[in-house]
Amino acid sequence: MDGYTLLRELRVLLGEPSNGSFLDDRTSYDCLYEAAKELCQRTRALTSAQTITTVAEQTTYNLNPDFLSLYLSDDENDYVIKYNDGSSNTFLRHRDYDGIIIGDNITSQSVPDSFTIIDASVISQLSGTSTSTAAASNGEATLTDSSANFINVAAGDYVHNITDGSHGVVVSKTSNTVLVCALFDGTNNDWTSADSYIITFNGRFALLLDPPPSTAGYTITVNYIQMPTPVYSPYKSYRFAPDYKEALIYYAAFKYKYRDREPDFGDRLWKHFDARVRSITRNTRQAKVQGGYRVNFIKPANRSGTRR
Repeated sequence: MDGYTLLRELRVLLGEPSNGSFLDDRTSYDCLYEAAKELCQRTRALTSAQTITTVAEQTTYNLNPDFLSLYLSDDENDYVIKYNDGSSNTFLRHRDYDGIIIGDNITSQSVPDSFTIIDASVISQLSGTSTSTAAASNGEATLTDSSANFINVAAGDYVHNITDGSHGVVVSKTSNTVLVCALFDGTNNDWTSADSYIITFNGRFALLLDPPPSTAGYTITVNYIQMPTPVYSPYKSYRFAPDYKEALIYYAAFKYKYRDREPDFGDRLWKHFDARVRSITRNTRQAKVQGGYRVNFIKPANRSGTRR
């Protein structure tokens, strides 16, 4: 399901002519990207794993920019991460952040007791100038700045070509000096040498260990639901199975109808989207030979993490 197909079927569903002004590519791609993230969250379709090396006495570790939510859980439905001390694995359970703060355990130990997920520190915006010229091709243009360090930039972050007056999204990172961007609403929607740019960052997440590890060099593995790579080109596609396409289109149409102040139509489109998600979730579990939902009859833990 590439960008061209999604835009065409969205236009058909909404009954808009190809030369109409109600739909615009930037808004349509934005809505489809929101749909893709919602689908990943609800169907657990895309997953990944991040390996982290511990630093002695360090509590917080940044997670990958495409981290959406935790994935792996135990037979009591508690989320877990794997902690390897070089000889054996321990699965640490998730604990609420407020419980960790109230517990106030700051004495480091070889294997932490638990973990939680918090917001990462804010990343300051980047600014600079392009050092090469790149025309737009199929909705994408390459930003090169030989003096830049794009190490913290990720797909989905926002980019602005101040000189051209265009604004858009980073769709991929080629290297720490080269980004592929989708630009809109400018003069040429591309990059010319000496164009000024600003890059702003989406929020990120971080892993917090409780208490901090006392030993460096141990390995943490975080299995997580992965945020999809944004599609802002007619010839790029989402990494979904074919039956996800209808749900993506219904969600984007729902967003448009609320923008058009027609919430009744929007609500109907949402119901279609929700029904498709439920069907996709069942099909995905069958395709991956996964069981159904587990029901946990254990008394929920309190803030201290105990079940007494």
